[in-house]
Amino acid sequence: MTTMLMNSPIPPKFTKRDDRKAVQQSKVKIRCRLQDLIDAQGMTRTGLASATGLTNAAIKGLCDNSAKRYDVDTLAVLCDFFGCDMGTLLEVIPKERKGS
Repeated sequence: MTTMLMNSPIPPKFTKRDDRKAVQQSKVKIRCRLQDLIDAQGMTRTGLASATGLTNAAIKGLCDNSAKRYDVDTLAVLCDFFGCDMGTLLEVIPKERKGS
């Protein structure tokens, strides 16, 4: 019996987000306004999690603007809950330049 070597594809090299050319060249960034919406309703993050079924971690990442990816189902739940559209929940702002 002969053993066949499988030619497995070489995975692409991982590039850190901040090292990606497109990210470096972008002059804008996305800011989530979820904390503003929560404050306007007089709610807490925990209350929003209970009311929507979203996790505290998902809400924290959006409120702190530390989320690197936005789940479309999460955004849909938030837009439905607050009765808003994506333009109310997310805004495009100029990126702060380092050394400026």
